[in-house]
Amino acid sequence: MSIISVNVAIAELANETLKTSYGSNVTRRRHIFVAVKAADGTTGYGEGSPLPHFSGERAQEMKAVIEDVFGPVLVGLDPFETERAQLALEKALPHHHASKAALMNALLDLQGKLVGRPAVALMGGPLKNQIPIAGAVGIESRDVVVARVRDLWERGIRTFKFKIGADVHRDVDVIRMLRGEFPAELEIRADANAGFTFPEAQQFLRAVADCRLQYLEQPLKPHDRKGMARLREYGTRIAADESLFGLEDAFELAAERAVDVFIIKLIKLGGLHQARKVVGVAEAAHIACVAVSPYETALGVAANLHLAAASTAFPFAAELGVGVSSVKLDGSEDITVENGLALLPTTVGLGIGVPDSLFSAAPPIQSSGAVA
Repeated sequence: MSIISVNVAIAELANETLKTSYGSNVTRRRHIFVAVKAADGTTGYGEGSPLPHFSGERAQEMKAVIEDVFGPVLVGLDPFETERAQLALEKALPHHHASKAALMNALLDLQGKLVGRPAVALMGGPLKNQIPIAGAVGIESRDVVVARVRDLWERGIRTFKFKIGADVHRDVDVIRMLRGEFPAELEIRADANAGFTFPEAQQFLRAVADCRLQYLEQPLKPHDRKGMARLREYGTRIAADESLFGLEDAFELAAERAVDVFIIKLIKLGGLHQARKVVGVAEAAHIACVAVSPYETALGVAANLHLAAASTAFPFAAELGVGVSSVKLDGSEDITVENGLALLPTTVGLGIGVPDSLFSAAPPIQSSGAVA
């Protein structure tokens, strides 16, 4: 059995993102989808929804890289040679993690379909069948923030991430307002997207010390691991997102005791195979993990659910968009969400089908250097 072709397609979807310290939101985004086919016709699907300000990748360039470089190196491999596939992608071209994530997630989907088991079974089996979902709120006025939280609270969401980092005074005011306005069951996490200076982060943590933050995400610039380690002294968990782009980053963050939480984004880590290695570092270092996939369709969300279900390192609610601000691909299946909990798909592979029409205009990559 071998991989005989790879297809790649772009879909532009309604996808309203959050206003953050990076700037204003957008309302439509382009998503990459790939199809990896085995010799018996079984096909695995994967999604890579790029965040250009994180990975430097955009959909059109991702499509070209997959067609010209990554797809050809996968054709001819055994679908179960996961490590060989990952190494082949790394050797072919460094970086481009979101493109690699789409392909490696599709490979796991294909493997599950070939053996007739859910993808989670290939990662050690599920430890849980449902994952709590968090809501996210951008940098908005107090009234907008409160309205957003109330709406999601009524849908069973109990954990919220609030974007901060543009104005520390506004940030403190919003967090303190929320803690006083909502029941104690409200879990609050804050994400500065590397927008604070060290003194600003100190000021923020001191001012919200009694607000029981679940964690403060990426308060400082990505390279400032020592600064983040110092911020842990204020008693609030510190999470790494922009600081975590691979296994080496995970090791260094753990070795320097810089953070308490790893934000796991498959598009940054190169997909499920590499993410499992990062989660292994977290397990050994007693660092919590949070699965984050806010702008993907159900296919990308499913990959995160399988990952989070297979490890004890995921104690907190996941940020997966589904049930909160879901991104829809017409003709695709959905993730079931009940009272703030996303249910792990139980059918084969990732458990989410995509319409065949998605790839109708995409010629398959069938051999190295040749596109049929």
